[in-house]
Amino acid sequence: MISNDFLFTDIGIDSIGFHAPRYYVNLEELAKKRNVDPDKYRKGLLLKEMRLPEADEDIISIGLKAGYNALIRGDINPKEIDAIFVGTETITYAVKSVSNIFAQLLNVSPNCLTQDIYNACAGGTLATLNAIGLIEKDVINKALVISADISSYPLWSPSEPTQGSGAVALVISRNPRIARFSKKFGIVSGNVNDFWRPANEENAQVFGHYSVDSYLKLQLDAYDNLIENIGEFYADYYAFHAPFSKLPIKCMRQIIQKRWINNISNLLKTKQKSLTDSIFKKLDIFLQDIIVVPEYIYFNLKERGLSSQKLENLSNWVMSNIKAKILPHLSVPMHFGNMYNAALWSQIQFIIEDYANENDTIYFGSYGSGATAIAGLLKLKSGFRKIVEKSPKISEYITYKQKKSIQEYELIKEGKSIPDFAIGKITPHELNENRGFILNFCDEGCIIPDIDGLDHCPQGHSGFHERFFPLYARLISNPIHLSSYDLRYLNKGLVRVENNVLKDNTLEYCIRRVKISDDDLAEKGLLNWSPYYIKTIAPLS
Repeated sequence: MISNDFLFTDIGIDSIGFHAPRYYVNLEELAKKRNVDPDKYRKGLLLKEMRLPEADEDIISIGLKAGYNALIRGDINPKEIDAIFVGTETITYAVKSVSNIFAQLLNVSPNCLTQDIYNACAGGTLATLNAIGLIEKDVINKALVISADISSYPLWSPSEPTQGSGAVALVISRNPRIARFSKKFGIVSGNVNDFWRPANEENAQVFGHYSVDSYLKLQLDAYDNLIENIGEFYADYYAFHAPFSKLPIKCMRQIIQKRWINNISNLLKTKQKSLTDSIFKKLDIFLQDIIVVPEYIYFNLKERGLSSQKLENLSNWVMSNIKAKILPHLSVPMHFGNMYNAALWSQIQFIIEDYANENDTIYFGSYGSGATAIAGLLKLKSGFRKIVEKSPKISEYITYKQKKSIQEYELIKEGKSIPDFAIGKITPHELNENRGFILNFCDEGCIIPDIDGLDHCPQGHSGFHERFFPLYARLISNPIHLSSYDLRYLNKGLVRVENNVLKDNTLEYCIRRVKISDDDLAEKGLLNWSPYYIKTIAPLS
């Protein structure tokens, strides 16, 4: 194959990390509870599960671990990060950047540029473009882009089974070790009222069929614009934003029917072997399920001159090869639901971790309602597996999880689930290898900055404490159950632990909202997070 290196810049993904809540809801159980045929979710939407954050878990909890996983995986010193960009539509504050919170929690350079990008589900991709542009201009050297979201829809609504949550973090730099971005992108935008969430409302609103039409229209337009900018291209994988798993398949079918099949006439003017090679090459990329190959394509090829023998060969090839390639990256939205800004990049991470080879090209189609679509290419670097072979991988998140009943899920959605926790004393696990987080807090447990002149509590509490919290720990005391949110135990060397842990259990660091509701803090409007250790369900690595 002719090299396509000229299409790519020297800026790209140097490391990548993922995180999602451990709890999930089985959608077959949800369908039965909602008196819906389970096939409507399983086959109609191609969904199996949705990830469910706990009542005190938010995008700070999820995004922090994704960012940390990216830094650890790439063996990157946080002080090398001089920009943090966050793509989300699950805002924590109306005014105050989530990126500033991550900058402190991840202990990055104090000379760090921070910005949140809100543009529906395209915010993370736009943040990535920002990072590329600023690196090209030598304004920054290395950026951490975190895409984190929790999608929420009302109980019993048609969109309920598509809910999900998760986060992806990309370290963007020159001379990346994983993949390089294309020099140009396909971009299209328009004022489309397909999906929105009014201010101060938890649940989004959507015009179902209209939203799908907008998604398909703009994705194809962005695909066309990319071709206008770089010419015809070859990709080994195609990844699209996935509100639910069936939609990227619809998008790929549109590309086949409206772009590839419509060009068959021109292809037929070439030699028969060239035609066959071209068709097979493109089909080999994404035809991983027979539902992607409508009879429309078969008959169009027949009508336009492909011989019966060629068609039979094509059919046999599809039957023998497709089953082994069921668009593997759609396993991600199938198991995690709609992760909004993380939906596209988690699929790309899954491809990179488990399927891609050196020099493979990945096409990506990002989409944000309202609406914006961005198309681009990634090319895998030689030696990228040295980085991505390290845990945790997305496949491990798919394996290691815990189920919530429909009743437990409904209590969380209705705001009736209150976390029950204990406190205890921990020590770093023998396999922890100095991994962990440094936090500064006052005597009352409020997180405060380590900035000269500002290293005190804005609420007037006394004290300044700096403490290291290991990523993996052992509980070395019997847990003591609490009924209040008093955080003064922190400066006594204790931590919060979930209520089901026992002495000598292996625990993993999380960070959670201290208050489920900030009604009692309405006057000051100050939120706070605190370390919270949960029982590890995956093997330590």
